[in-house]
Amino acid sequence: MENSNKLIDEVDTILFADETKFSINNGDLEDAIFYFGIAVNKNNIAAIDTDLTEILNTHKYQGKIFHSTIIFKEKRPRLSLMNDIAELFLKYKLHCFCYKYSKTELFGTSQILNSFNNDILDFKNQEFQALFYFLIFLNTNLRDNPQLNFGLKFLMYFDRNVYGKVEVEGFTFPDERFVIKRMTFSEKSQISLLALPDFFGYLFRKAKISKNKSDQNEKNTETSKLSINCYSSLVKMAEAKLFHFMNIEDEAKIMQQMFKLDTTSSKIGSANSEA
Repeated sequence: MENSNKLIDEVDTILFADETKFSINNGDLEDAIFYFGIAVNKNNIAAIDTDLTEILNTHKYQGKIFHSTIIFKEKRPRLSLMNDIAELFLKYKLHCFCYKYSKTELFGTSQILNSFNNDILDFKNQEFQALFYFLIFLNTNLRDNPQLNFGLKFLMYFDRNVYGKVEVEGFTFPDERFVIKRMTFSEKSQISLLALPDFFGYLFRKAKISKNKSDQNEKNTETSKLSINCYSSLVKMAEAKLFHFMNIEDEAKIMQQMFKLDTTSSKIGSANSEA
């Protein structure tokens, strides 16, 4: 991580974030950007990093950088590796926050904010809008949700996207309303635990694509072992109450619709075998 030891000493929890994009032009059934944030107690950082490295070594992963799209393939799903990483989330009670930015609903209506555009803010950019709303919703949840108890100050690391494309970029929030005190954008090779939102985002994307197809055709039954296992992993996290949708009024209802806790009634079953 970057040299910010003083700030790390001051915060209670470190957040690791990533995003995944859906586009109708690319064959998806919706135009949306989903952001994910994984909350990690700073005292568990070293242990989680050690455990993750041990898991990857045990499964003989040779890559220098963790990329789920490279690790997990339909022809070689590596389900046991996926299960071991998912268990890491359960072991350390890693809470996972998800925000959906709907391009159709928000891009046009957010143009009213263009008067605030400057060298950093750009509300004409969909990706910036998605990041902006994610930060606002996440900060508000961390600050005001009485069911969350992660501390009073947070540090956040992003995989590079809107910012950090060329070099590491960091932003500090001096406003007292922000419990997220600083966010930093960097490539995954610089911050190993960016593997956490990468992994969680991959599980979500595969499960969401499968659900979208199922919603479009009720007779469609998922046969991909990889997609089924992604779904099953998310169900375990939902059952452990580690999965949080931030922009949904009735979260419990949506969770039951999206990740049916009674998997026997779901079109997506369970997969336990390694291929």
